[in-house]
Amino acid sequence: MAVSAGVAVKTVQHDTALFEAVFLEAATIDPEVRRGSMFGCPAVYHGRRMALCVFGTEIALRVPQAVASAAVDTGRAHPFQPFGRSRMREWIALEGGIATLERHRDLAVAAIAFARDNG
Repeated sequence: MAVSAGVAVKTVQHDTALFEAVFLEAATIDPEVRRGSMFGCPAVYHGRRMALCVFGTEIALRVPQAVASAAVDTGRAHPFQPFGRSRMREWIALEGGIATLERHRDLAVAAIAFARDNG
C-alpha cells in the first residue's frame, strides 16, 4: 500500500500489454481514439471522454446505462467496482483479456460511441 496525505491507498499493477492490445482494438473501431490515463489506469479516450481502461487485469468500459445493465444481466460483463467501491451504473468490466473484448466487440463499440457522442 502507498501512503497519500497520511492515508493508506491500495495500489494496483495495471497490465500494460493488455492495454496495448485494447488500444489497438479500439483504434480499429475508431481511429480518432487516443491514449490517456485516469487515476493511474491506462485508458482509451475519444476526445475528452474516457471510453475504456485497464484496471489490473480487467477491461473496464463506460457505456450507456441500458447497455451496462443488459451486459451484466446476461452475464457478458460484471459491474466495475474498483477497490470494492459502489456499483457505477454506466461502468462494466470484462475478465479474460483481449479475447473476451474481441468476443464482445459490440461493448467496445458502444463505449467508444458513448465517449464520442457525449464529449
